[in-house]
Amino acid sequence: MISDAIRSRVGYHVTGVMPRQLHFFTLRYAPNIVTGAFINIAVILFDPSGGFCGVRFVSNWRHVQAFDPDADIKMLEALVCEVEGQFRSGKGEEILKTMEDSFSNAIQLSPATVRLVSEPGKEIEKLASQYLGQSAQI
Repeated sequence: MISDAIRSRVGYHVTGVMPRQLHFFTLRYAPNIVTGAFINIAVILFDPSGGFCGVRFVSNWRHVQAFDPDADIKMLEALVCEVEGQFRSGKGEEILKTMEDSFSNAIQLSPATVRLVSEPGKEIEKLASQYLGQSAQI
C-alpha cells in the first residue's frame, strides 16, 4: 500500500485522481476603459485536452448595478445565456476564442492561469465563491 506521504510527493491524491492542468479565467465587466476598474461576473475552468469545461456566473446582478448604475443588465443576461449554451454544447474552446477576439471593451476575459486540479467540479465551485462571492449560478 502506498503511504499518503509518497502519494503527495508524486502528485497522487488519496482519491486516486491525478491532477490535471486546467486553464482558469475570469470574465469581467469593465464599463470604463479609462479607469480600468472592473467587477468579476463569471469564472471559467477549462481543460484544453477535453473532459471538463465549466462556467459559473453571478446569479444576482445587484453588485454589478451598484458598481455601474447604467449597466445594461439585459445585455449581460443575454451574454450568460449565450456563453452557458456554448459550454453546455461542448463548444467551450470556441466561445473562449470568441471572447478573446471580439468581445466589447466592457466585457473582458482575463489572461489564463494554469491550475493543477484533481476535482474540477469542486474547484469551479471554490473559484466561484472566491471570485464571485456567494452568488454564483450554474
